[in-house]
Amino acid sequence: MPPSVSIIIPAYNAEAFIAATLDSVLAQTVAPAEIIVINDGSTDTTPELLSAYGSRIQVFHQQNAGQAAARNTGARLSRGDLLLFLDSDDLLDPDFLAQQGALLTRFDGADAVYCDHRTIDETGQITAMTGALGYPRPSGDILRALLHGPCIVTPGLVLLRRAAFEATCGFNQTTAMRGYEDDALWLEMAARGSFIYNPHTLLSYRRHAAQATRQSAYQLKAGLARLTALQAIAAAVTARAQPELQHFYQTRLRDSRLSAAWANGQLGNHAAALHAACAALANHPASAQAWRGFGHALFRAISSRGS
Repeated sequence: MPPSVSIIIPAYNAEAFIAATLDSVLAQTVAPAEIIVINDGSTDTTPELLSAYGSRIQVFHQQNAGQAAARNTGARLSRGDLLLFLDSDDLLDPDFLAQQGALLTRFDGADAVYCDHRTIDETGQITAMTGALGYPRPSGDILRALLHGPCIVTPGLVLLRRAAFEATCGFNQTTAMRGYEDDALWLEMAARGSFIYNPHTLLSYRRHAAQATRQSAYQLKAGLARLTALQAIAAAVTARAQPELQHFYQTRLRDSRLSAAWANGQLGNHAAALHAACAALANHPASAQAWRGFGHALFRAISSRGS
């Protein structure tokens, strides 16, 4: 008997795109066991649009708490063997579940499978046919690829086993991690298990002005969240006892601390900036890059006291 799939969709003021997203889910050649939509305190017509789907979907309402909380709520309410966390503005190709589910069945030791995506705009027009050239996309141990950068741009690319998700802390619901919680989850999972890469393009990733990744402070806050995510997997990386991986991880941790120092400085948090730069320098005292970052953070901290 094939594994059952629960599709979980967080929706906050999603009236512009939620119908297209749900229609793409309902058009799957292999139907999911359930479609769970968490209405995360929407104040637009999202609830009315959801009600029009009747029994074809399950809708749960909560006060606005962010996508991470909505996804975690959906996971707790779901019953499928496999989980798919789909954003309310992305579109699945009709054979998404058929292909992704078949790969997880074939590779029963893998915790998850992820595919490629195309990019679309607000109107659904394709703006990029593939995202495959942005980052490395290996199969098996993908931790090094994720350390290079977040190569999984949206959680809807990943079909994962419930057991693997439940072995983690779930999506980080803290305000500081909003917009980056999915990448932190993939890092945690990859530090412990394996992923399969499906090179087929099976999802349309929508880019539009209202999404979190397009907001002005997103890149600054993402730099801080990245450091939190990397620090959270320190013990798991050490436990793997792979010197080359440990060295690369420490290098990426240094770079992330320096990025966090810069981001904190831009946000006016000069004490936090200096703390991050000091940590980078303490772990890499021979690094010219760390010395430059420390000097810049120190100068900004001293200057701020005199202003």
